Amino acid sequence: METIEAQTVWHNDSWNGEPVILAGDIGGTNTNLALVSVFGGHFEIMLEMVFPSKSIQSIVPAIRALLDAARERFPEIEPEGAGISGAGPISHNYCSLSNLDWDVDGAEIEREFGFTTTIINDFEAISYGVPLLDLDDASQVTHVPHTDGHDPEPIGNMSLIIGAGTGLGVGMLVREGERYRAMPSEGGHACFAAFDLETEELRSFVQSGSSTIVEIEDLLSGRGLAKILDFFVQVRGVRPDDTLSLILGHETEKRPALISKHAETHPVCRDVIRLFVKIYGRVAADFSATVLPRHGLFLAGGIVSKNERYFLDGSQFIYFFEQNSRPQVKEILRKIPVYIVKNYSISLVGAAHAAWLLQD
Repeated sequence: METIEAQTVWHNDSWNGEPVILAGDIGGTNTNLALVSVFGGHFEIMLEMVFPSKSIQSIVPAIRALLDAARERFPEIEPEGAGISGAGPISHNYCSLSNLDWDVDGAEIEREFGFTTTIINDFEAISYGVPLLDLDDASQVTHVPHTDGHDPEPIGNMSLIIGAGTGLGVGMLVREGERYRAMPSEGGHACFAAFDLETEELRSFVQSGSSTIVEIEDLLSGRGLAKILDFFVQVRGVRPDDTLSLILGHETEKRPALISKHAETHPVCRDVIRLFVKIYGRVAADFSATVLPRHGLFLAGGIVSKNERYFLDGSQFIYFFEQNSRPQVKEILRKIPVYIVKNYSISLVGAAHAAWLLQD
């Protein structure tokens, strides 16, 4: 039997025969698999295993390792289905993973293990995880008050999820009775619209190095943070000191974490985050004006959760979120609840929720 490297964590080692869904979240760095118990509308991770994605060549042996570990403790445990999300396009229950040299085939998993398998996009999983969040639990979400201090109550059936990370994910979630339907989009690839002199200068700078349009994702993503720093150096004339030289000396994909790390003490890094948050607020407002998410705007992704204080400091995000030339639209935006998602398990429980809903 193939032995593969994995980190194993039991979150809850009690099981009383309730339904179990196998959930997966496949990224370029890690492949997270879990068994999620379903009881009374609650989804709780029992067992989780984390595999370095580049150390495996197929999801099948990883699933087998997860089930073997679970059956050592509960020999009769059997998933009722599986929901697996991946970063990449989905077609016919098959995900072509964008950052790995192997893919995920739902039909293959069904042949190997016998349970119905649903393959979804990684941002769909986050969307399906949103209704499982406890909005009163500060460890799961942070409420972002509006400029007047108001924290609106969620109403209606539409939620909007925007998450900046490696790329920019945009999705909508509609409640239909007691069920939910996620509607993914490619909103991150929409054209970026500058809204003041600073952002027009930035857009022009990014455009100068491209032969195509400037997408929102070009600025609201990890590489977007790196481009904003380049903008300050190359256009604003900031002279790199030791800290900036250190950051610029790293590969582009490593710069965002370093910018965040030094934002507390370095004024230029702090200014990069300021401009990033400002753009995030305006982009979120544009999408919100399109779909009117009165049940909530959810800011997901690692960049937001790791830089939460800068989204709250000085109401920078919410100030630009509320801006509109029409008082009626401004008033609508002020009635939208805004949350920062802090629950790092949202992709796994969301994938399990999707499988549970879609198996019908």
